[in-house]
Amino acid sequence: MQKNLNKKYKLFLFDLDGTLLDTAKEFHIALNEVLKRENKPSPNFEKVREKVSDGAGALVTLGFNIEEQSINFEEKRNALLKAYKKVFLDSNPFEGVDEVISLFEERKILWGIVTNKPKIFSAQIFKSLGWDKKAKILVCPDDAENLRKPDPATLKYALKKLNQHPKDTLYVGDNWRDLEAARNANITPVFAEYGYVKDREFPPNKNGFNIKNIREILTFT
Repeated sequence: MQKNLNKKYKLFLFDLDGTLLDTAKEFHIALNEVLKRENKPSPNFEKVREKVSDGAGALVTLGFNIEEQSINFEEKRNALLKAYKKVFLDSNPFEGVDEVISLFEERKILWGIVTNKPKIFSAQIFKSLGWDKKAKILVCPDDAENLRKPDPATLKYALKKLNQHPKDTLYVGDNWRDLEAARNANITPVFAEYGYVKDREFPPNKNGFNIKNIREILTFT
């Protein structure tokens, strides 16, 4: 942790997959379904888990060994999302997330979610977990001309909607895109080590913080 540990923040923004919500199992199930239909071998769970925060496209590349420029890439991606739609509401929050949200509610702390996940999935997850009644905002690429992190557009949208200053804001994520987007928006980045970046060197978090458990975020309230 490089910054001032004693500083208190007014707004707490979070990534979704790999930060608040453990979606790896459901993506593994969906990818297996699509691969099985084409008689392709299934990658092991840990490999899928490492790629979840990179989005559906990264899982297509992993499973089919094709790049985004491939002629049938979008077809495979759509098939994966169709399979994922059957199971996406089965995901559970990471350990400690419900506790932190309850404390945020008790202390009237401003918080929200900024994710690269399309709103067609995110909004239903948000509602099914009751977070629509607790969080102040949910921002998806759909809200910012389909711009995705590391572009800062979605984070800037959240700041504008909530009338908050970036210097009073933390953004928590488990992927380099999250950290870069925060820096690009002049928001303090927080790297969630408990997320999907496993068995790899944690990226340096310049001018930010690393946390090993979601409960550590309470240090900054």
